[in-house]
Parts: sequence; structure tokens; C-alpha cells
Amino acid sequence: MAFVQKHWFKLLVIAVIAAAGAGWAYNSQKGDKLPVIKQAADFQLEHTSGQMTGLKDDDGKVRLVYFFWSSCPDVCQPTTYELSKVQQELQKSSLLGSDAVIYSISFDPDKDTVEQLKTYSARFEADPNGWKFLRGDTKKITDLAKQYGVSVLAGKDGTFAHTNSVALVDRAGNIRKYFVATNGDLSYRLVAEEVKKLAKE
Repeated sequence: MAFVQKHWFKLLVIAVIAAAGAGWAYNSQKGDKLPVIKQAADFQLEHTSGQMTGLKDDDGKVRLVYFFWSSCPDVCQPTTYELSKVQQELQKSSLLGSDAVIYSISFDPDKDTVEQLKTYSARFEADPNGWKFLRGDTKKITDLAKQYGVSVLAGKDGTFAHTNSVALVDRAGNIRKYFVATNGDLSYRLVAEEVKKLAKE
């Protein structure tokens, strides 16, 4: 009982995330061509360069969209590491930047300043031309995350619980797949392979 009282918030979020993961299970189908789920929401957010950038700035490219916070003590860093491996695979195929872009969007702008995101992205050797770390107003980001199927819940201690997933967006701006950690499909090999497939469409 003491454990439940102490960790009720995290337990609630885990239940919410698990339910979301179950709802996305249909995306795990093995068809040759991924279905169109819906149009991806556009955005204009601050890049680590200090410039504003958005989804439409990379129209015609395949895009991966991930919501995170750099102080995250658990899922964000392993997922960002997987994305760094995706980056490497796309670089090998000469797709990064020219045909594919990764967006890592922070929903904790108070801590994730431009300088913090530069430091964080450098840990993963992110190429800013093909892997963009972005920030913006908390409410704006939270609302945007919802449009990408990501729930973000702020705790009273300044921490966040959130759905850990990556959205795959095609050249035309359609969401074609969610890679969801609770479904076990958030591996760099799978993600990179699906990006490469969409790049050929």
C-alpha cells in the first residue's frame, strides 16, 4: 500500500501508456505498404541553431517525430540512443538530411534551453542538418504531442510521464506508423528499415 501511495502517479501513467500501446497494435501489421493513418500536424519550433523550423520546411522528406525531455531518468535516453543508431543507418544510405529528417521535440522548455539541447544532442553525435532538436512553449508542445498520439503528464515534482513512441511521417506529410516502446518495436533496425522503404515510395 505504501508503494502504491508513493508511486500512484507513475502507476497511473503506465496504465495510460499501456492502453495507448494496445490501441496502436494495428500498426504492427506486416503488409508491404504501410497504411496512411492521418495527416501529421505541422509546427514551428525553435531549433538549436536559434532559428524556427517546422514539418513543412522538410516537405518531400521522410520524417521521424519523437517527444522527450532531456532530464528524463528512464525511457528518453535509451530511445534517443536508438535514434542515434537510426541516424547512422540513414547516413550509410546517404538519406539523412537529403531524404530523411529526425525531430526530437522537448516538452520541458524551462530546463531544455537551446544550450542544454545542444549539449544533450552532442552526446549522441546528432547531425543538426538531419536530426533536429526542438523546443517551444509547454502548452503548445503538449497540445502538439497529443496530435501525434503522445500523452504528456506533468508531475508536481517537475518530472513528466509520457507515451514513449516515435511517429513515422512520409514525404507527403502523412503519419504512416507509430513505433511504440510498449509494443517492443522501437528498435533502430526496424525504424531505419521503414524509413528506407518510405523513401523509395
